[in-house]
Amino acid sequence: MDLQREFFPRVRKTVMPRPYFAEETDVLGQSGSAWAVDAAIYGPNWTLDRDQGLIEIYGAGAAISFYHLLPRKNKYEKEGLYLRLRLAYRTTENANVNIRTFSGNHVTLPNSVAGHMYDDPENYWWVTDDLTLNINSIYTGEKLWLQRVDWEWTSQEVVYADEVPDQEAYLERSPDEVSQLYGASAITEDSVKQFLVQKIQSDEAFAKRCLALLTQEQLLQKDLTEIFQYSRSEG
Repeated sequence: MDLQREFFPRVRKTVMPRPYFAEETDVLGQSGSAWAVDAAIYGPNWTLDRDQGLIEIYGAGAAISFYHLLPRKNKYEKEGLYLRLRLAYRTTENANVNIRTFSGNHVTLPNSVAGHMYDDPENYWWVTDDLTLNINSIYTGEKLWLQRVDWEWTSQEVVYADEVPDQEAYLERSPDEVSQLYGASAITEDSVKQFLVQKIQSDEAFAKRCLALLTQEQLLQKDLTEIFQYSRSEG
């Protein structure tokens, strides 16, 4: 079927919010709190109560960004530390609020009239780049109040819950041990081989050159006629 092309003399432009680029911040310390009233809030169905230090949520759609209030998630990656995040909130009796958490998962927060700390266990495995909470759904007529996000740099070394009475819950570290992690590593045969393997895996053009070098010796063993015929067949 031949499609008929029409002419539209006047078409609507797309209207969208101007992009907002948050400033990079270097949040210092081993732990701290980011207050919800200082977050960047987008979308509908929320009000801000600065007197009580709370964001009141009464419907779905809001996105609460803590990007400029929290440390960068990979700041201490070399040291085996991850950014543990806990959310302080309270709800009405039957709110059943579903959110996208800092780990990117969608969970329904336990209802808590008195207040609760949600400690997302999935932060051990992943922290989102945008450091943003999204309100997916909330029961009609119910409310959620967000107060703060507590953060702490935590070791990825695991102690199981049943081992806590017999195991040390804190990892002792020395300045020398940590400084060595950031020092220039020695160049050895193994490190060079590892570099080449990683380069081949990540760079297809480099991998092709390596294959060309491997086949070069085979081609040099042939006479000029055979090499010429091979080049014509490949071309």
